[in-house]
Amino acid sequence: MGCSQSKSTGLSVEPIEPASSSKSAKFRPIPQQQSDRIVEDCIIIWVLNDSSIDVELEKAKLRHIVSTIKIFTDRDQCVAYIMNIRVEKIFLIVPTEESFVDSIRNLPQLEKIYILDSSFRENDKNINIIPASSNIFYDIDSLCKQLEIDVDLCELDLIVLTASAPISQDDTISANLKKQGATFLYAQFIREINFRLKFDNNAKNEFVNFCRIHYVNNPEQLHMIDEFEANYRPQKALLWLTRPGFIWRVLQRMQRTFEIDILYKLGFLVKHAHTQLNIFHENNSFLTENILVVYRGKTMFNDKFNSLVKNNLHGLISFNNFFTAHMDKTVSLDFIHRRLIALPNVTGVLFEIYVNPTTYSIRSPFASLDKVHGDDKVNTNGVLFGLNTVFRIDSIEEFTDESVGILWNVKLTLIADDDPQLLRLVAPLRSNEVHANPLSYMGKLFMEMGEYMRAEQFFLGMLQDTSVLNQPRRLVRVHNGLAANYMLKGDYIKALEQSQQALDVSLSYLPPQHTDLAPLYDAIGKSYFHLNDYQKAIENYERAADLIALNPQLSNDQFITDLKVRIDSTKKLLNNKQ
Repeated sequence: MGCSQSKSTGLSVEPIEPASSSKSAKFRPIPQQQSDRIVEDCIIIWVLNDSSIDVELEKAKLRHIVSTIKIFTDRDQCVAYIMNIRVEKIFLIVPTEESFVDSIRNLPQLEKIYILDSSFRENDKNINIIPASSNIFYDIDSLCKQLEIDVDLCELDLIVLTASAPISQDDTISANLKKQGATFLYAQFIREINFRLKFDNNAKNEFVNFCRIHYVNNPEQLHMIDEFEANYRPQKALLWLTRPGFIWRVLQRMQRTFEIDILYKLGFLVKHAHTQLNIFHENNSFLTENILVVYRGKTMFNDKFNSLVKNNLHGLISFNNFFTAHMDKTVSLDFIHRRLIALPNVTGVLFEIYVNPTTYSIRSPFASLDKVHGDDKVNTNGVLFGLNTVFRIDSIEEFTDESVGILWNVKLTLIADDDPQLLRLVAPLRSNEVHANPLSYMGKLFMEMGEYMRAEQFFLGMLQDTSVLNQPRRLVRVHNGLAANYMLKGDYIKALEQSQQALDVSLSYLPPQHTDLAPLYDAIGKSYFHLNDYQKAIENYERAADLIALNPQLSNDQFITDLKVRIDSTKKLLNNKQ
């Protein structure tokens, strides 16, 4: 147990405004065809020579391992599809050595290539020619055995890391560090949401209906979904979460793709699991007075290792899911070894995690897996950590392992909830403004992370939520968020439209001379400026300045200074244009 969004994935952002009040269940007919939306990390792409070949039996066997299977006979269409994938890991099956594979072989989204060629079975001599370690298979059963191993290893390695740089005396922060900091903050915000929110009584039904739609062609997972619907209880949340299947796969993908609608569908189970893990944490009988040391292996591309780990010594790092670490170091080293055989161009990292028995964290609980499963014979050397657990990076050292080669040993220490460095970072998440408008703040984080498409989808989804539409002040925040996002993308016409809508809604509950309207006129002026309509830009800038002049006691000195600079520079441009 591990305890991206592709362009090809049709993301549907549903109304997701959290509410503590219960909503009545709505009957939703289950479609007969699986949705095009991908809800797992891995997909199988199978290239066939002949579209008339019946492969339904083979597809059923493959779907036992990975739910999403795409079949192509046209090589160009296959390459185009693969090139558009941004998050999912692809396991490609081809009938023979294909020339088109050379153009995509080194793409990061392509995890492994297999050749499925039954003709080798017709000639026993060929069987002796092909080495046992080859990715050439003679039948679907032998391929599936290897594929299942490869997918499990891949999914274990896909756990997301976010990091925050150590406190620096230097106030200058690069754009990359700002984006990295926003991503870390986003992960902690997810933890805050699950820690604070109450999910309505219909949450389980919503999640079950969602999963039935997306697993409609997968009888095995549908059976598990039925079992979950009938037997789920909050005190069994960790059992369901750690069980291989649809819950774990959907949760892990959500942590990588920022699909917030899934967060709210699955949030009830995450909250139950967190509560249960805290109960186990209070009685961690395997802890002694000595510091507990556990290990977790991972592979990373070198640039990611440098930016997230190596450059953040003494900073903070978070594993963005529930994850397991082992007391037996060899388990993690073996995992790294197997991953490096498949991916020789990545960096092997051994996380050596130190847990002080006196450190207690309600937001970062952990427990022995045998307690989670209620069975002393189950993974007794495994420790399960909670969602988005935060550690400090104490040291980073290179070392050589006989079986693996050169690796990096990264020593981490579990930190407490009241750690000063963490409190400084998460302080914005705990303000009254964010508590009152968590989704607007989430949209802001998306923009700071550079996830502009995601931010747009997110805000547009909020515009479909009646709880937003019926509250003018919240509606203004959404329009402002969209306007800022379009401005960052350089779509100034849409930015103007959204700022104008924010102004129109604001005038429905504010007098026309209210100071709060000044930033809206300023935003409209900026849009006109970028559209080279300097006259209208000046008119709106000056309107903002006039409103501030009417209420000087409420003004912001920096805003006034910036506004005057914009007015003067725009007037110069207008004069030059004339």
